[in-house]
Amino acid sequence: MLNTQQQQTNTDYNTTFTAEQFAKLEALTKTWNAQCEGDYESTFVGGVAHGYCDSGILTDGLSGADVTMLSKYFTSETIYSSEVEIQELEEWVTRLEGREWETDMYRFVRAVSDVLTNAQIHSANGFEAAMAYCWQCCD
Repeated sequence: MLNTQQQQTNTDYNTTFTAEQFAKLEALTKTWNAQCEGDYESTFVGGVAHGYCDSGILTDGLSGADVTMLSKYFTSETIYSSEVEIQELEEWVTRLEGREWETDMYRFVRAVSDVLTNAQIHSANGFEAAMAYCWQCCD
């Protein structure tokens, strides 16, 4: 049975998330907020959700550890520039470190996507709805 907040998310975003999916999203939120410090928002997941659902500025979703690693090689101006994509910075860090490196932000995004069905991911609002629900779970 869905609670009021979950029903509202499904209504607002025209989605059909199940109780099991909502439970997984809530668990992911708690886990990631416990293991990652946010750089922009008071919680890591809040920053990621803000970047995806509100501001459109994906650097809002970087963790403190992401910024520390990126700052090892790049200036703040480069990191927060709209001219360089985060994925491109990840590729450069991978080359410079000599090992695969990915931001916590994109690892969290992948974890959220793994909860959704293909139809939900490709729907107009599915991923945004999942992020919005995670953001609500930060309170």
